[in-house]
Formats: sequence, C-alpha cells, structure tokens
Amino acid sequence: MGKVKQKIIVICGPTASGKTSLALQLAKELPRANILSVDSRQVYQDLDIITGKDIPSDLPPQISIFGHDIFEPDQRANLADFVRYSQKIISDSAKENIPLIIVGGTGLYLKAITENLSNVLIPPDEKLRQKLENQSLEQLQNMLREIDPKKYSSLNRSDMMNPRRLVRYFEIASVVNKQNNKVVQLNHPDFFWIGMLSDKDILKKNIRQRVVARLTDGAITEVAELLKKYSDRSLTIFSSLGVSHIINYLDGQISEDQLIEKWTKSEVDYARRQTVWFKKQTGIVWYDKNIDKNKFAQELAQIYLKND
Repeated sequence: MGKVKQKIIVICGPTASGKTSLALQLAKELPRANILSVDSRQVYQDLDIITGKDIPSDLPPQISIFGHDIFEPDQRANLADFVRYSQKIISDSAKENIPLIIVGGTGLYLKAITENLSNVLIPPDEKLRQKLENQSLEQLQNMLREIDPKKYSSLNRSDMMNPRRLVRYFEIASVVNKQNNKVVQLNHPDFFWIGMLSDKDILKKNIRQRVVARLTDGAITEVAELLKKYSDRSLTIFSSLGVSHIINYLDGQISEDQLIEKWTKSEVDYARRQTVWFKKQTGIVWYDKNIDKNKFAQELAQIYLKND
C-alpha cells in the first residue's frame, strides 16, 4: 500500500473575515491538530496586540499554534525565511501524523508555501545577473526558452516584457538543471483551499470594533515601547498596519478619534486588496456564510479523518 498523501486545509481570506475562528473550530473537531498562522507581521515578537495574535486562553492541549514570534523585531526577515520555517512545520506534522491547518491572509506567503519552493529558496546569483544585465529582452526570452521551455510557454505578456523576471526565471532554471531537478520542495501534500469572505458593511464594522478593542487592550503602549527600544523606523515592524497611525497620535499629529478612523480605513483598504488577490486564485472553495460554521467545521474534519 502506497504512502498516503499529507492532507492540509488552507483557510484564507481578508482580515477580520473569521478565518482563525473557523480554524480553531476545525481543530477542536480533531483528536490533535497543528495550526500554522500565515501573517507577515505576526511572525515578529513584541507585536502581540497590534497584529492580533488571538490565541485563546483556554486553547485545548491537543492544539498547537505555529507562525507567531519567529523573528526578533529588529530582524529583516523575508519570504524565504518564512517558507523554510513553514516547510519544517509541514514536514514535522506529516512525520507525527498530526493534521495541519494553515490559516492566514498574506496571499503571497500562502502561495509560496503551498507551491514549488524553488522560486523562493534558490538565492540570487549576482555573477549570473551581472553576466545577463547587458542582454536584450529578446536575447533573455530566447535563453529562457532554450533552458526551460515549459516555464517560457507559461509566461504572460507582463512576464515576457520584464527583463528582471526573465533573469530570475533563468536563474532558477539554471540551478534546477545543475541539481538534476532535486530542488528543495514540499513533498506534494494535498491542499484543500477554503476562502472566507464577509459582507462589506459587516467587514468594516468588524474591523472598526477590532481596532477599538486593540487600542483598549494596550496597542498604543505596545508601539511606544517599540519606539523606545528600536530607533530605526525603517524596520519592518513599523510598517505594520496601525503602527504609523499610532506613532502620529503619540507625536500629537492626530486625535484618538482620527487614529481610530485612519487605522480602520487602512485595514478596510487592505481587506479589499486581499479580497481582490484571493479572488484571482483558482481552486479556492468559498465558504457560504449561510452555512452553520460548526457544521462546516465538522464536515472539513472528515477530510482528515477519512481513510483514502
């Protein structure tokens, strides 16, 4: 009997759409479960309130949550760092036969950890890039077509007309060929994508309530402490949603009411961009809000519990 593929449910969607709630409900339906949170800001330490690391105080012992507090606030972590971390969580969950639920709204991160990892894990080759920098667009296209015809045929017009992308694709293909296609990548798990959406007005209301709750919980103090500890405002942590608005408030540039409104608007705008991004992705089954969420979680649990 062949080895059964690892089954992973991916719950995606915009901020405040109920992703984490569904993930927790699903996890509680299983004997054991790992949850991997995919959020490009929750990976940083000392951003608990501002990013909403909502871990229930009564989390059952059979549920483990990963993806939080991976990096120091002054680290400049990138997508490849998170992919390597995620790959270990995926691998360890498979080895221990623990169901894994991936949940998040950072679309690019989700895409990277559920597809071929070569694009992320192959580092830039500066010597090769220098060698190719004087090549014409047509020459780069021909070089890629020769080394990786499959990739070349999949390119859209935007890719075809972008020298930087062509160089990167050639760079990846060169390494893959040298390693006889033995590039580090996932062990081909089965990913089941579930998308969460909310009515626009409800989403805006939920976001505003969440902003107010985070301010009540101490988001302003959290940002003030970060400013005391880290003087370099170019750090990634200071680009997190709400942080710049809180800094403006601390500097006396805006009132508390303005802080709430501006932060809410930034979150709503971000949710809109997330929705657009996810709707362009294929293979996502969108959750029908008319379905009882508890019943839906029970149905999803059967994907893990069923023997194929």
